[in-house]
Amino acid sequence: MRTLILVVVCLLTACVNNSGQTDAIKQAQAFYGSYLMALAGDDSAYPDSELREYVSSDTLARIAMIQSMPEQDLLTSDYFTYTQDYDPAWIQALRVDNARPFMGGWVVQVRLGIEEGKTLHVEAFMRHESGVWKIYRVRDLTDDYEHPIFNSGAIAIAKDGRGS
Repeated sequence: MRTLILVVVCLLTACVNNSGQTDAIKQAQAFYGSYLMALAGDDSAYPDSELREYVSSDTLARIAMIQSMPEQDLLTSDYFTYTQDYDPAWIQALRVDNARPFMGGWVVQVRLGIEEGKTLHVEAFMRHESGVWKIYRVRDLTDDYEHPIFNSGAIAIAKDGRGS
């Protein structure tokens, strides 16, 4: 009987984890699908209400704080795509798949179309917030770079106007 209970618990745990992984991938796919359309459009402003639906409140607050600094150089490109601009023709190359567990959340692999038929590989770190999976961190794997929005030292230097 104990063995049966243990097997049932293991199966339920596997189902819950798989569901979280699938939900995180779907949420990242939904975000990037709509975000790239806005970024590639004439009016590249993405509605704040939609950002709050897909992105962690802490991350949004950090981005807003950094962007309010005069002459900051912490965010030199778009935080979510690591690009300066986005061509509508590249949207069809979007691929979102394969999530791996990370600190109670998921890291979702995102491949963005860029110039010359190439792709830019980023990782979207997802965590559960307000009942849904939200992006809290994005890392550029292609160029092995991450915007330092969580680097307190870099932020302090930028606030003091000593950033380069």
